[in-house]
Amino acid sequence: MRSLLIRIVWIIAPVLLLTDCSTSNRVIQQATVGSDYCTPVLSYSYNPAYAPRPDIDAVLQSDTILTKHYSRHDLLMANATGVLPLLQELSRLHKGRSDEERLERITKRLQIQQRLQLASTELSSFAAELDCEGERADQLATYLDEKDTRRVRRLTIFSVVIGAVTTVATALIEASNPNKIIGISGGLVSATTGGLAAFSSNKSVAFSHKRNLLADLWNQPEQSSIYPPFIWYVLNEKSFSNTGQTSIGYNIRQRWQGYVLEEASKKQQDLYFGPGGNYLADDLHIRANMLNQLQSSVRSINQDLQALMLSLPD
Repeated sequence: MRSLLIRIVWIIAPVLLLTDCSTSNRVIQQATVGSDYCTPVLSYSYNPAYAPRPDIDAVLQSDTILTKHYSRHDLLMANATGVLPLLQELSRLHKGRSDEERLERITKRLQIQQRLQLASTELSSFAAELDCEGERADQLATYLDEKDTRRVRRLTIFSVVIGAVTTVATALIEASNPNKIIGISGGLVSATTGGLAAFSSNKSVAFSHKRNLLADLWNQPEQSSIYPPFIWYVLNEKSFSNTGQTSIGYNIRQRWQGYVLEEASKKQQDLYFGPGGNYLADDLHIRANMLNQLQSSVRSINQDLQALMLSLPD
């Protein structure tokens, strides 16, 4: 009777464990993200009249009126947002006291402020998309982490149960050989399950990002098909970085390469900067980390925008 009971426990416990793991695998495979729900419903539309001018240095060298009243940093931001022509027009208006002259200056100033407010909304919209993508990656990473936590808990409980059953069985059975066999077998099974609990389950989930906000920062193209021209100009103009030697975008890429992707394989890099694929929890955490770093840099452009607004004459 005791022998039969022990055999039943040894047969049923692994079956229950395997059945539970099989169910977990099926849930993971169903937990896919088929579409990029962070992608804007309406595509961004940009007026080419506000595109940054590539010949900005030549313009600033020839226009001494602008350089006399504004810093180079503010003039570069004016070029980024497309208000440089309006700023030139405002600078050339006579500061007369007639109603007509005052109205002309106020109108021009309002035109500049309206354009800067539009640039601010572009900045907020893009930062919100980055935030959404980061949260999306974090959400799935948390989902996989929780699945792995439950798996470790099951293996730990199973290991404890096997150890307890083995102890009871060896105490009840008096014969030497069966006692040794059960003790050795139970120890091996308990050690194996305990060892498995120490390793990640390597569960993955399908994660799509056809509109990949990280790709252009990594590939560094001259023009971006995803970023607003205003934001892309600021990220790639060296003068906007703290050192002025390398651009913000280049510095972000270097930080990714040196700290986040130091041990990433070519396959992992293709995953992060491609259209998507099967992500492990660690991969999702890495992607969310890069998106959060990028979002912080994009939001910091608000400081440059505010500086330009404050520099406008009354």
